Amino acid sequence: MPIDLNLATKEDIMKVYGIGDKISEIILKEKEKFGSFASVDQLQFVWGVSSEALEDCKKRFFVSSNQVINKININDASTKVLSKFPYFNYAFAKEIVTYRSMNGKIKSIEDLAKINNCPLEKLKIIDLYLEF
Repeated sequence: MPIDLNLATKEDIMKVYGIGDKISEIILKEKEKFGSFASVDQLQFVWGVSSEALEDCKKRFFVSSNQVINKININDASTKVLSKFPYFNYAFAKEIVTYRSMNGKIKSIEDLAKINNCPLEKLKIIDLYLEF
């Protein structure tokens, strides 16, 4: 029976074929960075998780729909706050702030995608952590 990824122990994660001691630790550290996972799909961006392991994870784990996600208000957050978000770096955080000052509020994930250096491959996950 699937279990909530945010409640999974190192041992639970190590039951996935292709995930051993080190990669399970990396996954748990990744969860700490965000506070909690918003989607099992986030594991595709964790170093060492193969596509086969990801598919097995999708069968073994889920993320509860009532999971509390620490969201960032993209229109109020400073460069410093934005640069601490795991999928953003300082340069991209600066681009966001510059975009806001030139164009006004960012209204949607589509607006964010227009900004230089946006990690487009992670947009679906990033969207789960933002407020517009």
